[in-house]
Amino acid sequence: MATAAPLVPEPDDMDCSVCHEQYVQPKLLPCGHLLCHHCLLSWLQSQDQALCPLCRCAIVDPNERGQKSWQDVADGFPTDLAMADLVGAHRLLKQSHSCICEEAAATCLCLTCGDLFCESCRKIHLKQKIARNHAVEDLTSLTADKVAESQHAACAVHADKTAELFCPTHGESICLLCATSRHRSCPEVKDIEEKVKDALAVLAELAVTLTEGEARLDKAIQQLDDHLAETEKQTKKAVAEIEAVCARLEKSVQDCRHRLNELAHSACSDVKEAVTETKTCLQQRRGKLTSHKHVVQRVQEAKNRNTVSTMTPVMQTRVGNLDCSVILPSGAKVVSKVTVVIDAEAVTRIEKELSGLGQAKVISADLDFGLVPVLSFHDNHGKNIVLSNNKQTAERRGRGWDGGIVVASQPMVTNMLYEVIVDKRDALWRGWIWTGATTTPPDALTLPPHANGWPSAVVISNNSVNVNGGHTLKTNVGQNLANLHEKSRVGVMLDKKRSLHLYINVDDQGEAAPSLPDPCFAFFDLCGPYRQVTALPVRHIP
Repeated sequence: MATAAPLVPEPDDMDCSVCHEQYVQPKLLPCGHLLCHHCLLSWLQSQDQALCPLCRCAIVDPNERGQKSWQDVADGFPTDLAMADLVGAHRLLKQSHSCICEEAAATCLCLTCGDLFCESCRKIHLKQKIARNHAVEDLTSLTADKVAESQHAACAVHADKTAELFCPTHGESICLLCATSRHRSCPEVKDIEEKVKDALAVLAELAVTLTEGEARLDKAIQQLDDHLAETEKQTKKAVAEIEAVCARLEKSVQDCRHRLNELAHSACSDVKEAVTETKTCLQQRRGKLTSHKHVVQRVQEAKNRNTVSTMTPVMQTRVGNLDCSVILPSGAKVVSKVTVVIDAEAVTRIEKELSGLGQAKVISADLDFGLVPVLSFHDNHGKNIVLSNNKQTAERRGRGWDGGIVVASQPMVTNMLYEVIVDKRDALWRGWIWTGATTTPPDALTLPPHANGWPSAVVISNNSVNVNGGHTLKTNVGQNLANLHEKSRVGVMLDKKRSLHLYINVDDQGEAAPSLPDPCFAFFDLCGPYRQVTALPVRHIP
């Protein structure tokens, strides 16, 4: 049996960052990165902190650690089925292939039926009436994307059957057999193509939201980069000014040093001149004494008595006229010492002034990031609510209708949609999510057991709008609140006139109440069948 060589190299973006192999059941982390299911589990078990190995973001909220086993945590993350399909298609293309005839190497793949053919079998296949419109592609030109795109949806129960329908109640793709048996009582089984169309519309909106978010964050990051550059420029300017001031001060110190040195040298020079003058005078007197001493000594040594007799009176007179004292002359200028007095107080004052010279003045930057607020829930919530996912996921524990209110942490901004997506819903219960806006900040709220009749809020139900627990407006704005399912979206928005609107699955259901005061805080009351919701990115509504 002939075989063909692998067709394409393995792309790096299909590799798990832990095992460095292609993904096996890739799990989507809160940060958006992927890990194989078994790699995620082993990573969580081996780390002191549950952080993503790529970006170091928290995989698990620290407040939730210990509440679930690592196995439950790993199982709880969604599987990136799109990546799984790409990896499966890529592995298919990497393998050696043989034709279904088992006589030759396969050269093409029928994307319609999934069979591999050699050239001879390809021709035979396309001649068959049932396969004349099949898409048959050469293996050398096929990509993993194209193979993954051609794969048909399989039934969740019967993997060998094509899923033609989708059950929103169970969130499963199903075949016709399952629709008439296991899902016969499910109320809204729909054609899978219709479900895909709806899903693609939602994905398109999500892509727009993410693209707009990226653009806003890019703008903010660019502003911060510009701010850093401006700060660096200001730093260089400040350093240059400091250097100029210090150079000026150093010059003043050098001038002061030069002046004081000159003062000291000048004062000492006067002293040296006076002392030298007096010394010269004394040296002259000593010279006279020495000269006359030599004459006296010669007379003493003379042998001629007449010389001794004659010179003695002469020398006696001469020596008597000489000044042999050490008394300074009356005009001598001799200074006892030189003292240069430095003003110690002035030095201390200058040192103190220098130590306090200049200060760094910080002015808050006026940066306009244009960032939208983030919907997260306040810690003041219903008694049966447990928050997770950075306070963006709210789960109601226990049964009953009470204790399920969650309130947004930040006040509403006009023309911004605050919405949640339903994560969990009990199909056996009936009821609806209550939503609306409260005019009391959440840290000052005393929450009622449930939103019906809330005295400080506009409460939207399925058939009415209640204002501050009193006036009730009969309206059909919230009529679709009773038809929410898992993955449904519900939210509220204040228009530019501060009128409150209800949105369901991104569709404006109409105005619920006019002219709300500032501030207002969006709220959601999980009651009846609704067990868990997650906040979606806040969207601008033009």
